[in-house]
Amino acid sequence: MGGDMMTALGRAVADGRTLFGHNAAGRPGAPFRLERAPGGSHAPDERVRATRIELPQARRTWAVLGGRPAGAWGYCHGVNEHGVAAGCTRLRTRLRLNAPGLTGPDLARLALERGATARQAMEALTGLIARHGQGASPGRDDPHGHDAAVLLADAREAFLVEASGPAWVCQEVGEVRAAGDVCTVRQDWDAIAPGLAGRAIEYGWWPEDGSKLDFAGALGGEADPGALRRWGQATRLLEEQSGHIDVPFLRRVLGDHFEDSADEPGPQALCGHASASRPSCTVASLVAVLGAGVPLAWWAFGPPCAAVYLPLLPAGELPPALAGEGGPDLRLARLSAAGDPALHGQARAALEGLQALLDAEAAEFLAEAAALRERGQADELRRQATLFMSHAWEEFAEVTDGLVGRPHLSVTGSELSVF
Repeated sequence: MGGDMMTALGRAVADGRTLFGHNAAGRPGAPFRLERAPGGSHAPDERVRATRIELPQARRTWAVLGGRPAGAWGYCHGVNEHGVAAGCTRLRTRLRLNAPGLTGPDLARLALERGATARQAMEALTGLIARHGQGASPGRDDPHGHDAAVLLADAREAFLVEASGPAWVCQEVGEVRAAGDVCTVRQDWDAIAPGLAGRAIEYGWWPEDGSKLDFAGALGGEADPGALRRWGQATRLLEEQSGHIDVPFLRRVLGDHFEDSADEPGPQALCGHASASRPSCTVASLVAVLGAGVPLAWWAFGPPCAAVYLPLLPAGELPPALAGEGGPDLRLARLSAAGDPALHGQARAALEGLQALLDAEAAEFLAEAAALRERGQADELRRQATLFMSHAWEEFAEVTDGLVGRPHLSVTGSELSVF
């Protein structure tokens, strides 16, 4: 599963909290589900089955709220109970595995389950790549047969890991960083897998002249022009707004159409609509707010340019309607098929009003939740977080049911686009 991802650390954000954004791309109509994986302690001999391989389980894992694409064990993006966010996307590089290994979603989930900070998650991630490998292996042609880039962030720091078969490079983020379906780490990496530079020299991909390895130049595959433009556009927007970035701005970046029309965005648009030139589309978008207090995740389904972001918290249990097998059981009209421009305008105004209401209620709840966490009332925090998410879902269902006049309409997450 590909996509575009970005983060802005506190010094680049208006209120000082780290923000993380991710558009998950997939096939139109493919199942996609939200789920909460509980944390806990595990026996020394316990093992876990990932998408293609089995590996030893960690002695301690953390609760994770994540988005799982069809056919995957792992998550394309997610947030854990300690306020670490992660997202992955696909890369094409020169190295291959000799046997099946981990996938990008596997790495994102395992990093979130095993890291209480972004640095711990990064160290777990690079260790897993070294031990088990990742990406494509000979004789395999499957939707997970790609190398991975994983972006990790918490309230204080962020890291981008780009992998090539059993190897990796890691770059620490300064203030803002965007990444997508193209290698972007060159000689600006901060850590590298042992032996990777020597292997590149051995294969003739890099000169033996003592210079620092250019990861993208030496090991990166042919860059997709659309992915390269999306990365450039996201980077430009983030850098221009640095110091004033907030949640509404990050949502706008995820829904950016570049220079395309709103009706027919092409492969360079960050907002992924399925088209002849871009057969995949954005199936879900995540904006995570990471700072002091309780981590908050805003999730939207379908192309984000006209989506409603629902507030979700790893501290609570997901409402059943959001955690159904095969995709969230979300009710939203396919208003574009109604053929009534007046209805489109009415829906847009109603959904914008709903988003404003959810934003205000989330801010109020976070203040209450932070107080509960400060007092050590974990059980009450879990109960209140669960109630808050159910309340937000009920408001969403009430507004969307009122727009279409068809209660109990159920559509998949990838269909949750109304314009």
